[in-house]
Amino acid sequence: MSKTPALSIYESTFTKTDKTDAILVVQDKKLHVNKAILSYYSDYFNTLFNSDFKEKSMPEIEIKDVEFEEFATLLSMTQPNQILPQIQNAEKLLELADRFLLPIAKHHLEIFLISTKLYQLGKIRIGEKYELSELLENGIQQCDNAYYFKELPGNSTYEELSDKTKVKLFYKMLTLI
Repeated sequence: MSKTPALSIYESTFTKTDKTDAILVVQDKKLHVNKAILSYYSDYFNTLFNSDFKEKSMPEIEIKDVEFEEFATLLSMTQPNQILPQIQNAEKLLELADRFLLPIAKHHLEIFLISTKLYQLGKIRIGEKYELSELLENGIQQCDNAYYFKELPGNSTYEELSDKTKVKLFYKMLTLI
């Protein structure tokens, strides 16, 4: 007698229940979701489920060009039993949150990134790129000694920042001298 393999956290978070009414298929794996919840949190899914697209009446909707684990983690941010992001996939999740118009996921990810030990310039870069003002400010506030600013010229990440963000860093530097 063979055993059924245990479901991963990603699969078990999206098993069929009496509250699910749609199936999203990612990399041949099914995610059972609630249309109303996803529509509430995402303009993308609201349009997908409630507009005159063929997907509206399909029993299963394939989502392409995403990794199953990342997409499941993203969608879990609309539920009470969230799958925790990892620092290694947080930026990819932010990219997906933008793609699927999920501002609640961006907010959860911003709070997560603020709590991590991600280096200051990383927080600043990600905060600027994804318009996460609290993360951006957190990264700037963590620049707490003048020595840090001596290392910025020539740093490729720093060079790619907008002038607006560089001005914020300059003002922070002025408070330290």
